[in-house]
Amino acid sequence: MRKALLPIWILIFLLPPVAGQDYYTVRKHTRISTGLHEAAAVPYEDGVVYITESTSVGASSPKDPQGRRLFTIFHYREKGGQKSPFVNELVTQRHEGPVSFSGDYTTMVFSQQRPSAANRDFDPLGLYFAENVDGQWTHVRPYQHNDPFAWLFSPALSSDGGTLFFAANFPDALGGFDIYRSVLENGNWSEPENLGPAVNSEGQELYPFFHPSGRLYFSSDGHDDNLAGFDLFETTCVNGRWMKARKLPAPFNTLSNDYHVWFDDSFKSGYLTSDRGSGSKEIFAFGTDIPEFESPEPIKKTYYKYRIYDRKLDTVDHNLFSYSWVINDTLELPGHEVIYQFPGPGKYICQLNVYDKQLDTLVEGQTVNTLHIRLNEQAVITCPDTIPVNTPVVFDGSETYLPEFNIGRYFWEFGDGTYGEGIRVTHTYLYPGTYRVILGVEERKESRRDEPEVRSNFRDVVVTAPGE
Repeated sequence: MRKALLPIWILIFLLPPVAGQDYYTVRKHTRISTGLHEAAAVPYEDGVVYITESTSVGASSPKDPQGRRLFTIFHYREKGGQKSPFVNELVTQRHEGPVSFSGDYTTMVFSQQRPSAANRDFDPLGLYFAENVDGQWTHVRPYQHNDPFAWLFSPALSSDGGTLFFAANFPDALGGFDIYRSVLENGNWSEPENLGPAVNSEGQELYPFFHPSGRLYFSSDGHDDNLAGFDLFETTCVNGRWMKARKLPAPFNTLSNDYHVWFDDSFKSGYLTSDRGSGSKEIFAFGTDIPEFESPEPIKKTYYKYRIYDRKLDTVDHNLFSYSWVINDTLELPGHEVIYQFPGPGKYICQLNVYDKQLDTLVEGQTVNTLHIRLNEQAVITCPDTIPVNTPVVFDGSETYLPEFNIGRYFWEFGDGTYGEGIRVTHTYLYPGTYRVILGVEERKESRRDEPEVRSNFRDVVVTAPGE
């Protein structure tokens, strides 16, 4: 089942770019927006699945005992712009959603209130799984750690379907709702694990999303001194320990409440939920104008140091002969076999001179080799191989060699979900690990209609933690 492409053509209301993040464009998804609350969009087939209070298409109208609207899981289809309940069998008079899928879209987990044998009315909000069989979602079953005295909300599956994150107000929560993790082991889910104070706070942590890169994203009103209500944060687990949560920069966070974010694998596009500009939860799509780096190649090293020798020289007699190599008729290097580092690219004529000591003359038929040292046509990244975490480092693309390429722009992809633009950029890695840095060089456009060519190369860097 293929992942949906973002329907950029339906997105309007451009938000102003923010310094340092101006390669992201954020636009409200107006085809979904109803003026009521919509949240937690994730791609599915030809559109998105999300939760909404809207009942404008004849679905049930769930409300709680206080008359407040509850959410229903909807599916928006880009082709035709249709909106409808995602799975009719899931529609009840209680809360449903959000939804998360495994990477292959064969497993779904969702929040819902359902009756049970222990509760003739309805249990608190719990988690439920379903399987995709021939395009139909079946085999609905509860998460084995649902609790009749706790609410489990906003699940997030890892791409392989083996790790589950969710928000819950279990008794061991540090605040109201905390983020928990559970792992599938031999067909059973492990006891939920509270992610601890690096992630959770005395406030509320909700809407986790686990990216294939290993980054965990969530919303919180307890970090950052609650300066702007709910904000989006990220963290990752290093050597079994969750790193201190970091607040995402603009445009993902604003002075309004920002609740949920979903990134594609490359971090170049996605969806977020925010009440910016309206006061109600709405779904926004974001993307970049950074081109796709299709199959970047590793940077090839240019070698300048060579061993120079004559393969046809069978014997060497230093008593009768002396030997030397002459480079371009200017530099003489004594010896029949020498190691020399050439000063740069170019054509080098290497001649072996053999001198007969007794006859005091050069031996005829000297060996002449021609060496061509050429730069590889590629985007070149100059930076350290090893970088300490939280240390600003300059990444330099000035040694890029593309002689037939009219270079327009330099784009950088740092492998940690961030980007840059310019021939030289400074970047700081926040977490240790191994990252693939890609430099993409875009051809200058001759006209607006041109589709510029992009050449890209990569190198891997290692980011070390303190003390490593």
